[in-house]
Amino acid sequence: MKNNFKSLSIFLLTISLLAVSLTIPQKVMADTTTSNFNKITVRGQGTIKVKPDIAYINLGVYTENKDAKIAQEENATKMNKVISALKNIGIDEKDMQTNYYYIYPIYDYQSKGGNRIVGYNVTNTITVTVRDILKVGNVLDLAIKEGANVSSGIQFSIADTEKYYNEALKQAVKNAKGKAEAIGEAIGVEIKVPVSVVEISYGGRTVVYADIEQMSAKAESVSTPVETGEMDINATVEVTYKY
Repeated sequence: MKNNFKSLSIFLLTISLLAVSLTIPQKVMADTTTSNFNKITVRGQGTIKVKPDIAYINLGVYTENKDAKIAQEENATKMNKVISALKNIGIDEKDMQTNYYYIYPIYDYQSKGGNRIVGYNVTNTITVTVRDILKVGNVLDLAIKEGANVSSGIQFSIADTEKYYNEALKQAVKNAKGKAEAIGEAIGVEIKVPVSVVEISYGGRTVVYADIEQMSAKAESVSTPVETGEMDINATVEVTYKY
């Protein structure tokens, strides 16, 4: 009997403690990871127009002969003349870099008995960095005169791209602010300071290309005209405003 009374007492005590615990207010944790504010997100673009001040010319020599060794020797002789002539007009050795060299067999696909090698062609091309933009036409003329007969074109660029890209970024931010203000005015709210600015574009060397057809083996009497035109330095940002 005493044991039953003891068990009943323990059971009633447990129930009482549980009831008390349920009546104690529990601490509520707020989720602060979410942004509880209204926002407008826009993209802004900025463009700076600049005249190129540096050029990269891809040019070289193509030769062919029945004998691979002779084709290679003729190519080397002409290419050495081209390089020497460019050095003489002030092109630094570090501004000339070989970018393509190959020796390839020439086949006669119409011959009896299948494909037959009838000769070899050799191509050697270099990239010439011209830091004086006014010398581009002169470089082309001189290279042709000394034996250059192939080119994959000219690339115009800016030596200090970062300077102009930063200016384009400033324009992009202003452009984004103008868009956000227009949207805010349309919906009747006033935007505040940006809460997030993300650079979408990236800096680096920007180039424009001027294609050149296969160069003549003979130099022309008239200097090659080269128009650099203008190039665009673009930047894009994504900006979020609070209102």
